[in-house]
Amino acid sequence: MGRNFGRGPLLAAAAMMVFCLGAAEAAPFKVGMAVGGNAPDAWQKAQGDVARALAKQRGWDYIELSNNNDGPTAIKNADVFIQAHVDAVIQFNQQPSVNPVLASKYAAAHIPIITYDIAQKGFYFVGVDNLAAGRLGGEALGEIAKAKWNCDPDLVLSAEFTAVGIVNTWRTGGMRDGLKKVCPDIAPDKFVSFEAGDQSTAQANARDQLAAHPDAKKILIVGISDNPEVLAIQAAAQLGRADQVIAWGQDGSRITGNNVDPHLAGSVFYFLEGYPAYAFRILDKIAAGNPPPMKDTAEDPAERVPPCPVTAAQAQAIPDMQTRIAKLEAAPKGTTEYDLFCPKQG
Repeated sequence: MGRNFGRGPLLAAAAMMVFCLGAAEAAPFKVGMAVGGNAPDAWQKAQGDVARALAKQRGWDYIELSNNNDGPTAIKNADVFIQAHVDAVIQFNQQPSVNPVLASKYAAAHIPIITYDIAQKGFYFVGVDNLAAGRLGGEALGEIAKAKWNCDPDLVLSAEFTAVGIVNTWRTGGMRDGLKKVCPDIAPDKFVSFEAGDQSTAQANARDQLAAHPDAKKILIVGISDNPEVLAIQAAAQLGRADQVIAWGQDGSRITGNNVDPHLAGSVFYFLEGYPAYAFRILDKIAAGNPPPMKDTAEDPAERVPPCPVTAAQAQAIPDMQTRIAKLEAAPKGTTEYDLFCPKQG
């Protein structure tokens, strides 16, 4: 009997060791979120708010950093996420020139990445159906031009973001294609473009193109997103030529609220702040130990966001962004803002 006297403490110590090991194994899944950080775009911060709420719903840990719309900052953020031993990262990075550096770092750390709207080899791609979005917006603008001007504008001004490659080709080019589907006889020399990738110079670039076509009065504007199109409208106003400007946007970021530019006739909503709902479909599979096959291109995305074209009048019935976020967070798992708020199409 004396020989068994010390077994109690030993068993207790062993049980404690097993408990500690089990606790370590059950550490919550940890998500890093690198928001875009472009201050004028409130939806970029809101993407982080939604991701944080979805992570909390799942009992996951969550770390958020801002890329501050700056490539070197995005690289520093990657280092922080790697040091924090996150299990996966979501990013929106508008400086795609540094994506190969990020890809190399994350691959070495064996951390899966989900990227929004700007593709990078080895990153799960989540984004809108850009070609469909472009064509839908262009067709809607074409119907307006047909009704108002018999398909005879003086100028079609395109806001391009060439650095994002195929996304720009499909989205902005798709708008021109959709416009020409309704108005096939617009002369090729009436189509001009300006670079809108850098928002600090986009308005000046638009103004330069308008100044180069001083006789153009009936002006249509298409482009990569709402914001540079609104900047182009403002450029026309600076030149005293906004009276007959009509734009149709992409992304829906400037078509709701009390300060919608009256020349913005509509937009194709993506419900940008709600993108995490799509990303978390991928994360759920990764967290369960069943990562989906890599799909890292806009042509074949891991999750495709459906476009939602709305007129300015329809957009007034869509709740503001904070209300949309609250309703999304309260909705059943897997619900998207498209499900909740897009007007019935057709």
